[in-house]
Amino acid sequence: MKQIYGMYTLAAALFMLFACGEESKDKAPAVSLSQRDVQQLQAPDAAKNALRDPRLLGRAMLAQSRYTEALAAFEEARRREPESGEILVGVGRAHLALGDVEKAQKFYEMAVALEPANAGLQIGLGNFHLKFNRYDEAEAAFRAALTLDSTYVVARRGLAAVYSKQGRLPDSAREYEHALAMAPDHESTRFNLGLVRVHLGQYDEARPLLEKVVKDDPTQARAHYELGMILLNEGDDVGARVHFDRTLEVDTTYVQAHVQIARLLLRQEQLTEAAGRLRQTILIDPGVAEAFRLLGQTYLRLGRESAGEKSLQAYEKVKAFEKELKLFQERIRSDPDDAEAHYSLGYIYGRLGFTGVALPHYIRTVTINPEHIQALKNMGNIYIRTGHFDQAAAAYEQLLSHDAKNLPALTSLGQVYLSQQRADEAIDVLEKAVALDAGWVPAHQGLAEVYKSLGEIARSEEHRARVRQLKEEQIKK
Repeated sequence: MKQIYGMYTLAAALFMLFACGEESKDKAPAVSLSQRDVQQLQAPDAAKNALRDPRLLGRAMLAQSRYTEALAAFEEARRREPESGEILVGVGRAHLALGDVEKAQKFYEMAVALEPANAGLQIGLGNFHLKFNRYDEAEAAFRAALTLDSTYVVARRGLAAVYSKQGRLPDSAREYEHALAMAPDHESTRFNLGLVRVHLGQYDEARPLLEKVVKDDPTQARAHYELGMILLNEGDDVGARVHFDRTLEVDTTYVQAHVQIARLLLRQEQLTEAAGRLRQTILIDPGVAEAFRLLGQTYLRLGRESAGEKSLQAYEKVKAFEKELKLFQERIRSDPDDAEAHYSLGYIYGRLGFTGVALPHYIRTVTINPEHIQALKNMGNIYIRTGHFDQAAAAYEQLLSHDAKNLPALTSLGQVYLSQQRADEAIDVLEKAVALDAGWVPAHQGLAEVYKSLGEIARSEEHRARVRQLKEEQIKK
């Protein structure tokens, strides 16, 4: 049954790949389908045949975000075709999703070295460097692609994105103009050009571009937001509020729209409503420092000095991390399966004390990369602190299935089992920890607690004495 199910899921993924057709010059060159691939997918028993072709299997696994399996398939494909640049890009893409940036870079660069005349591989390398803000390297790769094929519109967009991130806005606008002329119906190019025009203060040029975006796609929340910002900068508060409200109709979690509405409410002296809006913003995303600053000022104006001071202290705390938060959030917008960006966001939110926001990022990290030890550990720790012992046990058990000698995880799992009144299992994992390291204090402390709960006082005291002995030895050192 499992094999049949696997065949169905693979067939579905292959259909998704086939539906995309052959790669055109208007599409990002991820891991493309060759003419041979298309012929194979059109053939009878395509799914069965794909099981014998690790290239197609790897691409199917990428389509399903099953990166560990994709990596294994591409490695087998590489063994069969060691000089295929596109297969090397597949290996690199899988490593990138799994969080091994150094290995990913090596394979992207190897691909280009093997096929230097392949413009698509140059763009893949450019996108890799752009993701990590390596602008010089990204520009070189996109320019190399355009040298090979001046009509490759994806390379033109990539170059425009590099210039935008570097603050070279006139150059970025020029490249986006070229890209839009080459592909007039490409909505993202039109939006990005409009955004660059906004940043240049060229509102008359930006407005028709963004209006066309929302006309063609009313669900484009950020275009509504940018139109609101244009009107706000022109002094039209009423028109701006309309667009901010439309932004939130499309996406209720768009925190910057909430912040701008709060600003408008403060201008109108609607302090209580503004405070409510800002509290809502912080619940959605506590990583926006400005929301804390405005809330603090609002509380002070309302005479709530203690609350105001606490909010302003939170502002200073969040402000120190805000730049990093924005960078990782941007990475996730461009690649929702960026495991390391999710982990980094979880880690920062956790450091700030916002574990409720950190947890979903850790969960997403582990969904992408089930072997991410640190994310599993942090998930387990959060679940323990919040009293969700079943989930904590599952996190630590998954961690230990990949790293059976992880002492902190063994100890924490023992604590969870004790909390669940699973004393025998607690003893088992804690004894494993002691066997790995007889001087591991937390394991002896855990065993002392377990044996006490069972009424075995002598054994409990034996481990407590061992704890005292180890601590004394540590002090002497």
